[in-house]
Amino acid sequence: MINESSLNSKNDSKNSINLVINAGSIFKGGAEQVVLSFIHECKKWSENEYHILLRDNIKSQLNTSDFPSNFIFYDVEQRPGSGLVRYMKEMRRFNRLENKIRPDCVISTGGHGYWRSSAPLVVGFNIPHFIYPESPYFKRLSIFRRIFWEMKKKIHFYFYGRSDAMVVQTDDVNKRLKSRFPKIPIYTVSNTVNSCFRNPEFFPEKLPKNKEGEIRLLTLSSWYAHKNIGVIRNLIEIYKKKGINHIKFVLTLPKDIFEREFPANYRDMIYNIGPVPINECPSLYKECDFMFLPTLLECFSASYAEAMMMEKPILTSDLGFAHTVCGEAAQYFDPVDPEDIFLKIDELVHDPEKQEKLIQTGKERLNQFNTSTERASEFISICKKLASSGR
Repeated sequence: MINESSLNSKNDSKNSINLVINAGSIFKGGAEQVVLSFIHECKKWSENEYHILLRDNIKSQLNTSDFPSNFIFYDVEQRPGSGLVRYMKEMRRFNRLENKIRPDCVISTGGHGYWRSSAPLVVGFNIPHFIYPESPYFKRLSIFRRIFWEMKKKIHFYFYGRSDAMVVQTDDVNKRLKSRFPKIPIYTVSNTVNSCFRNPEFFPEKLPKNKEGEIRLLTLSSWYAHKNIGVIRNLIEIYKKKGINHIKFVLTLPKDIFEREFPANYRDMIYNIGPVPINECPSLYKECDFMFLPTLLECFSASYAEAMMMEKPILTSDLGFAHTVCGEAAQYFDPVDPEDIFLKIDELVHDPEKQEKLIQTGKERLNQFNTSTERASEFISICKKLASSGR
């Protein structure tokens, strides 16, 4: 869905464009999956020429030899935002490439990318810290960290302000961002599940054989402070005090981070299997009973849509961004109150009827999200519109 103005994709498809996809500043997380999906879907618009700037984190997940000749890949040695010298070096290189490529439009789905091209620039916005000041996350921060985020917001908003259009994932984010950038067109293009969830390939089981009565709660996430994964320690303490040991939390953290954040006395109630390739995630969902996400900040978490697709009940934070995506398809809890989280988990575990209701509501809600192809179509339509109008 696009709510800024209507775009005629059928008419646009007749006009080819020379498009740069800037993925050089994407670090990790959901932004990686969005751009990877977009790059693959672009094969369906063979009339265009695609020039893709990417670092090893994206390149390692692509088999560039599988792409036709209208896809040209360029290595970005260093993330531009990781230092002033690196920024200046990469910007000079990007400008040289632009003079060679002469693009009709540049799109950076994972953020502003730091680069202001002379061609029309479309950027994705996905930093919830800048638009949800009411989140309990900020109450945990020291005054110095709050100042840090305010300064970071000013810097990033400067770069976002240089764009010709922005793309967000929910209408709530659109509304909040529009108040800050009233002169920049902002389009809502909903996030979605990766195409591998629609046609899942199943892999050997990653978890031990399920013990009788065992309940598995899956948190498919990297370690970020705002994800609030550390609250699992508090939950395990509550379960142990109550003599409950059939609940297992399933995490996907790197081994060093897991061992740093979860001492040995917590690990008997956790299965940590390490990072999982996206195409293996549907199999992992099949091995679990619930999706558990105690996050404090999101623009749109693909985990919500994934859980709906895999027919797993959702347990998540009682915060506005979660309601915007999940509606009535989730069991909500106070993410900073371990006792409330425990009670809401316990309630849902013992209520199969409610579980089924959440699953069915989630399946209906999936109809509100784009498919990967629809999302890519909207991205390309926006780019073609800007290219044809010359901004």
